[in-house]
Amino acid sequence: MTTICKNCASSFEGKFCNQCGQAADTPEINFRSVAQELQHTILQIDKGLLYTTRELLLRPGKTIRGYLEGKRVQHIKPFAYIFILSTLYALLTTLTRKSTFLADFLDGFYDGTTESEAQSDMGLVGDIVLWMSSHYAYTTLLIIPLISLASYLCFAKMRYNYFQHLVLNSYVAGQRTAVFLLLLPFTYFITDESTNDFIDTVKVYLGIALTFWTYYQFFNTTRVYKRILLTILTYVVMLVLIFLITLIIALVQKVF
Repeated sequence: MTTICKNCASSFEGKFCNQCGQAADTPEINFRSVAQELQHTILQIDKGLLYTTRELLLRPGKTIRGYLEGKRVQHIKPFAYIFILSTLYALLTTLTRKSTFLADFLDGFYDGTTESEAQSDMGLVGDIVLWMSSHYAYTTLLIIPLISLASYLCFAKMRYNYFQHLVLNSYVAGQRTAVFLLLLPFTYFITDESTNDFIDTVKVYLGIALTFWTYYQFFNTTRVYKRILLTILTYVVMLVLIFLITLIIALVQKVF
């Protein structure tokens, strides 16, 4: 049966137009069609989200390397993955009044710089760090390009381009966030301040350990000691980049 495409007016047979890809069946938009579309979208996201999370928890380096090699049909895309999980994590930690991994990490930096900044009239650096620690979802997305640049520079001999490092670190951030989401129900009922402080410290080191584990699996063609040293260097370069950017912003603010 010949069908006239409603999009480009071409004649075709089958379920899709061979000129523009438009579906032959375009039902009227109503409550039923919207409900079906919403259900389909949620199920597709949920399926990819759960599968990707499971694979990142079991074999992160191999999973990400496979994604870069083209094994992508079952996975949720990396940027959608980290955006969904970081937003959910930030929302739940706000509702439960629990601190995030990123807040713990950056608050330590903020506490260490406040006094010196007060003396040098550069408190904006501390304000920026404080804002970053309070906005997990935004800051996670902002830091990914920086740690990707750092890992790209440190692992340059591995011949992955910068955008592949973006994918790598988006999944690493998503994996870390997924672990913290799984831990959240267990920490919700803990009210003792010293215990919470200990858990927050453990979360910082756990987040770093997850990155080391993923990098160790992902960059599997180089020697073990080089993988460890280059991962450490990646963190150092990332922190230097964050400090330089906040310092430049503070200097520009001071001048103008």
